[in-house]
Amino acid sequence: MSELKVADSGYMISNKPNYPRTPSWPYFAWIVFLSMLFVVVLLWAFSISVDAPLEEEAAWAKTPNPAKAPWYFIGLQELLVYFDPWIAGVLLPGQIVVGLILIPYVDSSPREQGKYSFFNRKFAVSFFTFGVFLWFFLITIGQFFRGPSWEFYWPLIDYPIGGHTWTYEGVPLKVSEAQTVNLPNYIGIPGAILFFVGGMLVPWLLAMFIPAKGLVGKWIAEFKGLGLVRYVLIQAHVLLTLSVVAKMILRLVFGYKYVITTPWFNI
Repeated sequence: MSELKVADSGYMISNKPNYPRTPSWPYFAWIVFLSMLFVVVLLWAFSISVDAPLEEEAAWAKTPNPAKAPWYFIGLQELLVYFDPWIAGVLLPGQIVVGLILIPYVDSSPREQGKYSFFNRKFAVSFFTFGVFLWFFLITIGQFFRGPSWEFYWPLIDYPIGGHTWTYEGVPLKVSEAQTVNLPNYIGIPGAILFFVGGMLVPWLLAMFIPAKGLVGKWIAEFKGLGLVRYVLIQAHVLLTLSVVAKMILRLVFGYKYVITTPWFNI
């Protein structure tokens, strides 16, 4: 009888019929509040006992080369190497925020509300983990592999830098601007279209025509349960994330700065 009263009290929303509900106040709320206080006290104690790693006083007539952002922003600074500022600073961070907002609306497993195990959400956990590692990979490159003129340097190699030239004899500052080339539009535009259109159609075609057996069958069943709108939203974020990886490979390995160049924007 007590469980029925709790279930009818409306403290917790669930899509399961006759699901026993437990109020979050005061027990769970107090745990969250005390955890927040513990973290605040811990940060205070750490900030009082350890000095911030500040550099020397800035000189107004001398700009450091390179001028690096704090580590938590250096991933965004590294992202500016591969894209125009409005893409690296607005579009891609906005994609991350929008993707996080859409999670409750595209989740195809409402029966697993409140559970975040890898077994129940293999794709969601894997994709989110991949995105986190990608962001820290950008931070690592910017922090440890970028030197003067934001050129790529291997940490253990002694480069001949100094004077009026960096890395390459006779080449002025901004070496990356002088050494990289743009991919021709007659290759870049069809390649970008093929990447996004193929990325949208190929998984859908595989799910429609591959025999549903075993693990593949379970994946296809979940895939079909998404519906067209949710599939397009999820796949668009997946392709945008993979496009960042592809653009990094083109820049770091093959020396291509932009895939598509126009008078208005560059990608």
